[in-house]
Amino acid sequence: MLKVNGWQPEMNECFGLIFLLDRRLEAIFDRILAPENLTAKQWLVLAAVGSILKGKPSIQEVARQLSTSHQNVKAIALNLEKRGFLLLEKDRKDKRITRLSITAQSEVLWKVREDIDKANLVELFKRLSDEEVLLLKQTLFKLMDGAEEMAERIDREK
Repeated sequence: MLKVNGWQPEMNECFGLIFLLDRRLEAIFDRILAPENLTAKQWLVLAAVGSILKGKPSIQEVARQLSTSHQNVKAIALNLEKRGFLLLEKDRKDKRITRLSITAQSEVLWKVREDIDKANLVELFKRLSDEEVLLLKQTLFKLMDGAEEMAERIDREK
């Protein structure tokens, strides 16, 4: 583990590259998903509801998972509901909470896209060995933990 005085110039490059990669992947996947009339952000909400989070997550739970606002997730979810990809329903115990679930239409979409999506990921990761993919996964989880600690510190300082 690095100490505070363990700063390295490569950290700046990695930090910038993470943001550039995020933007680049969003632009690429917007184009990949265009035939389905979906955006990368809409796909991410569907993925959070359908596989990342368990059960029928609330809008707030999805927002927290995706590090975005309740309003942003709600707007995306309402759009996806109009198009038949999501179901929004009030929580039975607390009517202030809206729960999200994917529809059969979403499940069909993912089945149809499964081979295409796997091929796209193989293409994206083709320059990495199996060991590098595993190391990248482990490293990204560590960075996510660090980001969570940073967010908690910032919240405490408010």
